[in-house]
Amino acid sequence: MWTAKLKLFHRDCPIVTRCVKFGVSVLSYPRSHYVKKGKKYATTVCKFVGYEQEKKKQFIEDLKKDRSISRLDVSGDIFVYEYDLGKEGEHVMLYFDPEMVFVKPTINSPDGHEYWEVASWNKEKITKFIEQLTKSMDSSEVLGIGQMNNVDVYFPSVMPKLSPAQEKAIMLAYQWNYYEYPRKIDLRELAKIAKVSLSTYQENLRRAEAKMLPLLIERIVK
Repeated sequence: MWTAKLKLFHRDCPIVTRCVKFGVSVLSYPRSHYVKKGKKYATTVCKFVGYEQEKKKQFIEDLKKDRSISRLDVSGDIFVYEYDLGKEGEHVMLYFDPEMVFVKPTINSPDGHEYWEVASWNKEKITKFIEQLTKSMDSSEVLGIGQMNNVDVYFPSVMPKLSPAQEKAIMLAYQWNYYEYPRKIDLRELAKIAKVSLSTYQENLRRAEAKMLPLLIERIVK
């Protein structure tokens, strides 16, 4: 298959502009688009990344004020929204060919960009998609394009249920590079950031790791 990694920027995106505004990251899966009475609509499934609950709340409250959001459903860190593009509006999904697939969820970053990774058996489909995006984006950059024999497509497993404290502990550890070698931070410092005792933080992190580890092993043995 042919794969392409893209870095996109457009000022009118309702998600990435708020990622910048509130300093959060959001994973998204554009799902569908349709036309009704001459107006275009696009639906996207999103998930917050990180533990900043107050920022997430502010993000959603601000999104509700956007008149272009015709429908919005929120469940924890996951939300689904329908975007009213009007008659002339642009949206990435309008150019997405049915012969293409998403290799991974789109990353909406606080740096103001969207990071896409798509694939297709047909290189022309990828090339055409990129050409159309270039015309409609404020800026677009191809980070990589090529043919791969074994495409590592993201497939969401059934995720274990983490408590809010466990999720916060493991996200803090990841964001502060606890798992890098050599480690950039220790547990005592992470506990201070989390505003809990060392023993409490350590227990929350270990419980989260114990729940996540089976998924990692499952991915390796596949």
